[in-house]
Amino acid sequence: MATAVLVHRYTGLDQVSIEVLDGTGKVAVVLSGDTSTSRLVENLTSAPATAPPSAPTPGAVAVSFTGDPGNPCIAEGTAADCEMVLYADVAASRATLSLDGSRFDGAFADRIVGHLDVLLDRMAKAPGDPVRRLDILTDREADALLRRWNATDRLLTDDICLHQAFEARAAAAPEAVAAVFAEESWSFGRVNLQANELAHRLIGLGVGPDVRVAVHLERTPDLLVTILAVLKAGGAYVPLDPKYPRARLDRMVLGTDCAVMVSSRALAGALPTRVRHRLLVDELPDRAEARWLNPITQVGPDNLCYVIHTSGSTGTPKPIALCHRGVLNNLVDLNTRYGVGPDDAVLALSSPGFDMSVYEFLGITLAGGTVVIPEPEAGQHPASWLELVHRHRVTVWNSAPPLMDIFLDYVEVTGDRRPLPVELALTGGDWVGATMPARFRKAAPRLRFVALGGATEASIHSTAFEADPSTTWGGGQLPYGRPLANQRTFVLDDRMMPVPVGVAGELCLGGIGLARGYLDRPDETKERFVPWTYRDRPEERLYRTGDMARFSSDGLIEILGRKDFQVKINGIRVELGDIESALATRPGVKRAVVVPRAAPHGPTALVGYVTAQRPGALDSASILQELREQLPEHMVPASVEVMDALPLNGNGKVDRRALASSAQPYPRPPRTRVRQSVVPGSWRRLVVEAWRDVLEAGHLEDHDDFFEEGGDSMKAIRAMVRIDPRLRVSDIYRHRTAAALADHLTETYGEPPAPSS
Repeated sequence: MATAVLVHRYTGLDQVSIEVLDGTGKVAVVLSGDTSTSRLVENLTSAPATAPPSAPTPGAVAVSFTGDPGNPCIAEGTAADCEMVLYADVAASRATLSLDGSRFDGAFADRIVGHLDVLLDRMAKAPGDPVRRLDILTDREADALLRRWNATDRLLTDDICLHQAFEARAAAAPEAVAAVFAEESWSFGRVNLQANELAHRLIGLGVGPDVRVAVHLERTPDLLVTILAVLKAGGAYVPLDPKYPRARLDRMVLGTDCAVMVSSRALAGALPTRVRHRLLVDELPDRAEARWLNPITQVGPDNLCYVIHTSGSTGTPKPIALCHRGVLNNLVDLNTRYGVGPDDAVLALSSPGFDMSVYEFLGITLAGGTVVIPEPEAGQHPASWLELVHRHRVTVWNSAPPLMDIFLDYVEVTGDRRPLPVELALTGGDWVGATMPARFRKAAPRLRFVALGGATEASIHSTAFEADPSTTWGGGQLPYGRPLANQRTFVLDDRMMPVPVGVAGELCLGGIGLARGYLDRPDETKERFVPWTYRDRPEERLYRTGDMARFSSDGLIEILGRKDFQVKINGIRVELGDIESALATRPGVKRAVVVPRAAPHGPTALVGYVTAQRPGALDSASILQELREQLPEHMVPASVEVMDALPLNGNGKVDRRALASSAQPYPRPPRTRVRQSVVPGSWRRLVVEAWRDVLEAGHLEDHDDFFEEGGDSMKAIRAMVRIDPRLRVSDIYRHRTAAALADHLTETYGEPPAPSS
């Protein structure tokens, strides 16, 4: 029975069947609700076999009461077909555990023995307690999980705010370059003075501690000035990406009760309306010199610094309220840990509404470095990124993995052999492929590659894993790594109990980086930010991420997928992350995603989507056959589709909802097409071939709409690279068919360049 309870604690199965090797039946242990040890004994049932028992299926758990692994009474081959067999010698009060050596190592066996020992002791001492709540961790394992792997305390900063750290940099080196935009450089002194002037105006409009100010600006130095001005006034900035739909911006402003909005003349026509005061940064009059001084306010490290939105399950954006202390800790930790300083520069690629932009505008400047800001139009093309990286000696790359992937694609396609000056790559917010570090190092030989994990609710990043160039990570995705300074990580089950090493649970974050909560949403805050204690640990506040994770034996955190990505196939709970990891390790696979799909009159099935490291390198049938050799049948997707690129949401993460909604139970019938001749060497041929490649649409014709056929901004960028480096994203949005785009190219550039020999 204890064996069944342990299997339940490892897997979450509510019914565990145990083969009795030297008996005539199978014991079924049902664990539901708050079943206690006493009740389990009462309810224990046996299903006798009418014939000699057949060998259990591979993966089964078995028990023998002979206490002798070599007992001839055990059917030949039966024990060998089991992953785990417990041989119990009842008379001697002794047990021997036998494990499948091809699946488990000695350390795992030792952990199981320890867990069984602890569990048996708890069940004997507290027979009336629910078995789901009984502790199974040994003291040594609990010490590692809770104390040793979370020993992250470190004094990184004084008791100051973000803007005060910037002011110190401006005072120490006022002529140093804080920002570069187009052909203009902005010094720390200039940025600080302009931020002071705007801050005094904001104070005059009533901005103070925790007052929210909407910032509706494109990525320019004015964005840096405005962010600092809001912080200097004591307020919290609310970034509004001008590319978001007007209705969504209205909901964001309304939900945060912004007192003031700062924007520009160019964007004035698209301003949300629900604010009391508006300021346009390019219409501010000059003020007296007194307004150039750093404002003195009552703001402190525990006041809000920004409110950033994330998607909500109801469709309404959720405002996350972050404080100076946690954000400053994270930025200073990254700079200190990886040696970022005044000689460094970062390329600003992230949307202002995505918290990775906080490092680009505040993180690098707090280190005395420079933020290089692409111009709005050119900033969407990887050719522009490459040119800016070389021209301004960008040493720090900071983006979500898909943008990094597009950049490396462009470098590889163009064959540019100039070594990149990038010395540090920071990426996070999504799966990071295990091959990404090696790809980047081919172009940037001095690179340190860091995969970051965490949540917006915990001040950007909480964990880090630096990929060692001398070793190769064995999984398809890089792990989350270990907690950063002054942050803590725990993997807990549904009852908020720590799970053992190697067992899946929910990743929960603690430490000074935690947000205050969801602004003015107490119920949602209470649901995700929870008080927690265990054994003799003092109570602390944790954020439940919804990410499923597990600890490796050396303390690395591996992410398995989202908790809400769990599905049941044939009544068995499946973690999609497990299948994605298996897909990602197939030769030639660059990225992999698995989503569920519901058939009209049948059970839920799984669909896999993969992108290839090289065009034409993958075959769906071969991938499925390889998966069948690695995974149980219920975990093998019904189909695998090879895509040129995975769809992305506004934050540059894989849009799983879009994949799930587009997954069809059966192939769509082919559409009737009217074939049109395409002149070899023409713009029309180049565009059609590029779009077919990017959209994976073999029947695409020159009058089909790019976006109606599944195109998005990221696919548009990939299409630009394939057609002509002079092309811009806006061209594809304005000329949405191949015919229209080809006509535009002919009118603008004449005949296409001759293909290289």
